[in-house]
Amino acid sequence: MEQKPALFGIKHSNRDISKPDSWGKNKFNSTFPAALIAYMDSVGKSPVYLKMGANNSIEHKYISGEELFVLNPLDESLYYSFESSFTPFQTLTLNNPPSVDLMLMNHKTSEILAGYEVKLTTLPDESTHNLSEEKYGSEIVIRMPSIHFLACSLASIYKENRKDLKKYFGQNGFGNIASYTEAAQVNPKIGEIWSIMNNLITDNLDKQKPAIIQPIWKTLGKRPVLADNCLDVFVWSDLAFTKLFMTESATVPLDPTVPVNRPTRALIQLFFMLNEFYIRGNFDSKDIFQKLTYTVKNDKAFSVSGRKTNVLMNCEELVRPRITKQEIKNIILGGGQMLLSPERRFDAVLANSADLF
Repeated sequence: MEQKPALFGIKHSNRDISKPDSWGKNKFNSTFPAALIAYMDSVGKSPVYLKMGANNSIEHKYISGEELFVLNPLDESLYYSFESSFTPFQTLTLNNPPSVDLMLMNHKTSEILAGYEVKLTTLPDESTHNLSEEKYGSEIVIRMPSIHFLACSLASIYKENRKDLKKYFGQNGFGNIASYTEAAQVNPKIGEIWSIMNNLITDNLDKQKPAIIQPIWKTLGKRPVLADNCLDVFVWSDLAFTKLFMTESATVPLDPTVPVNRPTRALIQLFFMLNEFYIRGNFDSKDIFQKLTYTVKNDKAFSVSGRKTNVLMNCEELVRPRITKQEIKNIILGGGQMLLSPERRFDAVLANSADLF
């Protein structure tokens, strides 16, 4: 019997992988990484786990597919739910709970097991393709929903003991966000905000949990050709994730009129979500995103170039990803590659049409 298009390990899901509309760019970018983790687990390879360690350093550990998904990725009970509202966080936020790229459920008991943001990234990026391979890095673009998800993840640590946040935010919290909507108002407070968040993070190293799944796919420099060793997976804990913007926002502007940059804005927004959660037990992310913009567009929270992510992620797996291009046929099954529908970009067509020139 002819096999239908499929992805390794994904048996029960809110997407019908056999249908063409499940293979569009936006859907494939979250379904393929889930299948990649299931495949890696089946061949005894665990994703690299980036955790926050002592002294603001990033530690490299490993986390198995079963630890990530709570059940074995091939367990008959496992249900892969893509782009779903992560309802365990509903009570923490006044808005809809954050939507996650991948939610894992037990479809026999309806229990929600875990939820993750997924960032499928290219190695090398524009800022590192001219460097030596050990300095290759991937650009990571973070959207506003990821900051909402992160705030909920940190707030959940204090769900049963909210009053413990008093040591960071003070008796009555940090005041109303209306007092901090202008750069001139918030800049003098950035040093204090950074220190409070840094202390909160340092005090919770033993409570951090995986939050962002970042698969990498490696090419030969900028050429659209996969390297022989081309695929691997990194996982950021919720605390390690803060490193992506807190490093950038650590410098306090001496001039109070200096514009607030995107990483610093992410820090401020996260801070005030947790401050609101301390005061009343939930927070209004939509209100905070709308009021604390500092004239920067809300199209994304921030981005981090490959030069900067390389410093945090550099390891053997980044230089030589463990899954080879020959193994991709073990992950994309039943002719699924025929259903892929990549963006048709003029520059890509020209770059691949040497005969025109």
